[in-house]
Amino acid sequence: LWSVVMVGAFGIDWSELGKYPFRIDKAEFNPAGDGGALGAWLSMVLTYLLCLALAFFVVKQTKRTWDYVATTSLLHFVLCCLVNLAFPTNWIWWVTLIIVAALVSVAAEFVIYWLIEMRDIEMDH
Repeated sequence: LWSVVMVGAFGIDWSELGKYPFRIDKAEFNPAGDGGALGAWLSMVLTYLLCLALAFFVVKQTKRTWDYVATTSLLHFVLCCLVNLAFPTNWIWWVTLIIVAALVSVAAEFVIYWLIEMRDIEMDH
């Protein structure tokens, strides 16, 4: 979803849409780079923020959020390797993946804890 927006916003060729969310090269994935590289980085960060909302609606338990985020990150890593037929060697990609996954895991725990698990329990007397 974010890839379509980023491809349109940064003027990337539409034929790149399938590989766009899985870019791993430093020239293609860099927040300090040109439009396409910045768009690929933003696409990854915004997708992980969307995972926070998915964790709230799908996981619904604090103790399972880290597992959800770890599984999502592993799946993203495997898809990146398969789409690019290469192992990600870009340090920016790795740092972004680790930081965003950790932040989403902690944020999901807090959101689920305060909005779901801390609700008042109604008891019938």
